[in-house]
Amino acid sequence: MSAWGNFIESLFEFDVLDIQERRKRRMTIELALWIVVAGTMYNLVYVYLGFTEAITVSVLSIISTILNILVFYFSKKYKLFKISQLIILVFFGFLNHVVLGGFVDSSGVGLCAILAAMGALIFTDVRTARFFFVLFIIGIVGVGAWEFSIINRPFQMPRNLSLTFFIINFIFISAIVYFIVESAFIKSNAFREQLEKEKAKTESLLLNILPGEIALELKNSGWTKARGYASVTVVFSDIIGFSSSARYLTPGKLVEELGLYFGAFDDIMEKYGLEKIKTIGDAYMFVGGIPTETNTHAHDAVMAALEMQEEVERIKQTGSISFPFQLRVGVHTGPIVAGVVGKKKFVYDVWGETVNIAARMEQKGEAGEVNISQATYYLIQNDFICTPRGKISAKNVGDLEMYFVNGKSVANPHR
Repeated sequence: MSAWGNFIESLFEFDVLDIQERRKRRMTIELALWIVVAGTMYNLVYVYLGFTEAITVSVLSIISTILNILVFYFSKKYKLFKISQLIILVFFGFLNHVVLGGFVDSSGVGLCAILAAMGALIFTDVRTARFFFVLFIIGIVGVGAWEFSIINRPFQMPRNLSLTFFIINFIFISAIVYFIVESAFIKSNAFREQLEKEKAKTESLLLNILPGEIALELKNSGWTKARGYASVTVVFSDIIGFSSSARYLTPGKLVEELGLYFGAFDDIMEKYGLEKIKTIGDAYMFVGGIPTETNTHAHDAVMAALEMQEEVERIKQTGSISFPFQLRVGVHTGPIVAGVVGKKKFVYDVWGETVNIAARMEQKGEAGEVNISQATYYLIQNDFICTPRGKISAKNVGDLEMYFVNGKSVANPHR
């Protein structure tokens, strides 16, 4: 913004308002001041050419505009100011037109009244703008009808003077109209740019909440349908001891330390193309093989689980946490149903027995270990070194074969 614009906003205390309202009020003041300056120039030309009697109405309109600005400065009643200014434009525009003797003698000065309708589009609303446009049409028809009644009266102004002011009026009115249209264009562009930014932020937020293709489906159709998957790998992890240690941490420190872990886990999810489902307290859940089905979901999920264990150890070594924590991870492979629930707060979630068994794998795991089910073991046994744990009883699901994953197999180190 120019120094002049800053001066107006500061003088009239617009700087406390939001940017859109500030711009609108500044433009109203600028238009009023421009009319004062242009009207003064008109009058000086008339006086210089010896037609001082022609400036009476114009001087009154200038005085009215200045008084209107002063009243607004002290009262801060913007609505009163803008409506009064629009009325001044219409009333004195046509009055000056009549006093000077009609369309030719006045050099078409009544056309200035159209500025009221144009200004109303920017400073008020469409309904008000239409009202002032109708007033303009009525005024033009009225002064036209009046001039027909005196059509045979001799011209009052010399033709060279009338022509001079026709040119000035065309320039003046065109400049004001351009100023108003340009301001509307700038305002429209600014609004559109802001809308695009907000749209981008909304889409980015949606992508952070939902998988990409699910977010796209929701955006395009307004809803998504649940999908069944024959084989995916579900992983639950839990930071052991975090809940009991959390009582010794301030809320800010608690969130900060959880953020260290979960931020690192998010990076691992992105690395292996896995879908984070949710976090509950210090628990972190993700799935491999959704929403895009893959043949490597079990391998990718186990690799991610191992790297999560490594990341927990790395964070511990940095000394950036208050208490040393360990991670317990459980993995199971099987069928699930996935979909979006909620009307206002969308949540992408998964359901099925596979989810329950994966949760039991985590509960029956041990600190620092990745505990997998037999179903997952069958899919990754050639790529990882695993230690059988035998059958272990799990709540509500009975005895389950479990395995600890010790690391990558030497036979397939690069898979």
